[in-house]
Amino acid sequence: MPKRPVDTYSAIQVGLHWLIVVLIVAAFLLSDQMQDFEDLPADAALPLHGRIGLTVFFLMILRLVIRVRRGAPPPPETDPAWQRRAAHWTHWALYALAILTPWAGGFAFYLRSETAADVHEVLKTLLLVTAALHTAAALYHQFVVKDGLLWRMNLRRS
Repeated sequence: MPKRPVDTYSAIQVGLHWLIVVLIVAAFLLSDQMQDFEDLPADAALPLHGRIGLTVFFLMILRLVIRVRRGAPPPPETDPAWQRRAAHWTHWALYALAILTPWAGGFAFYLRSETAADVHEVLKTLLLVTAALHTAAALYHQFVVKDGLLWRMNLRRS
């Protein structure tokens, strides 16, 4: 755990955040590649959707390690306590879902497991809903509260 609170995310945290966002969107757009995956030959190469998922999995592990070691800035003190708790749990849910979703997808592909594929689908839906809530909250802070919270994830900040 960090020895002192941090005011902002590090450049690597911000870069990983946006890279993972792009990769998750790409995986979602390429999800049709995985229809009837069980019909692929046993020695088939992992389709691009799966390679992106594998990349997200490892980048999320890296991101989690950095988050635990370095920390993250706290939510604004001006937010009500329920919003701070919601932000906390939403962030950790995003971490868990962005790790577990590709993990389940990998099990589905390599073990040819329909059950793992079903779990992957449920986790994917939860990930997308949670990411939409996270995005809505960030936009709320940017355009309604106008507290500059979104600036913490800007790659071009000074």
